[in-house]
Amino acid sequence: MNQLFIKLTGTVNSSNFDIWKKQLIAQIQAVNVELITDDDFVIASKQARSFKAAEKSLKEAKQSAINQAEEIQQLFTAIDEITEEARQARLSLERQIKTRKLEIKQQYIQSGIEEIQRFIDNQIIDKQINAFKKCDLTPFLKRSRFESAVSGKAGIRGLEIGIEQICTQIKTEISEKAGKIQHNKIKLDALPEVYKILFQDAALLTCLPEDELEAEINKRTTRYDEEMARREAEESAREIENITIENITIENTEAATEVDASALELNQNDNNQHKNDQTPAENMTQDPDPDQRQQIKKYQIIIDLLSTLDKAKRVAGIIKSEYGNDSSVQLIKLIHHRDE
Repeated sequence: MNQLFIKLTGTVNSSNFDIWKKQLIAQIQAVNVELITDDDFVIASKQARSFKAAEKSLKEAKQSAINQAEEIQQLFTAIDEITEEARQARLSLERQIKTRKLEIKQQYIQSGIEEIQRFIDNQIIDKQINAFKKCDLTPFLKRSRFESAVSGKAGIRGLEIGIEQICTQIKTEISEKAGKIQHNKIKLDALPEVYKILFQDAALLTCLPEDELEAEINKRTTRYDEEMARREAEESAREIENITIENITIENTEAATEVDASALELNQNDNNQHKNDQTPAENMTQDPDPDQRQQIKKYQIIIDLLSTLDKAKRVAGIIKSEYGNDSSVQLIKLIHHRDE
């Protein structure tokens, strides 16, 4: 567009406005505002009508001057109209520029985030570090980091440079993180098999800093060792309490045998006397041994004994001495009930 220029001749050819203005001002200054008598009110009314006539004369004179400068007024109106059109066009264009710049900036930011996401995926595939996706990846994909990288950058090339720089920085961080995860994975894989059941969450543990992982390993293995030691101690205590007949001392067995010796001898004499009293015919007609006629099955005879340990051993010794050599008796065992 060419440079705009306007030339006007705006001189007043003739006018008594200056004299007329002085006269009107003198009349205004001479007004008596303290109205007391009737004459005062009459004079004031005449002055008010005079001032109203002066107002009308001023408006008519102004309109007359405007009409005499009609072309100038039309020019001013046209200038105002085109000024407003230019203003609206400018505002609309500025909004479009701002919106489009923001769209392009967001596109570059998103492209940077997607590039980092692909880099992370490649770490998982190439290095087979499945645990990597279990880690907190928020610091690598945080949008604010990319927004800060392009803040204040001018032009599209400035945006490209900002995104390239932040992507390079984040890729370095990811590679270092992947190396630490791999190192932690090797450390966990090297643990003895007995401890590996303690680390079902190994994928998450590999994401820890090395010192924190070491502390967690020590805590879990120490707790496991303590638990195993406690169980072994309890098992040893149970083995002492669950005393089998084979572990009963010879002294207790012999004592128990002596206690019941007379009873056993008496029982044996009674059996012999009964056999001698039977006739040969009666012996012949007796039923054969029931153990030979019946089907062999497994049975248990349970005796609950409320006594001291010494007495329990003596009773067990009696049973052992009586039935320990019987081939049908498979197990004789003295057990202490812990719930008593």
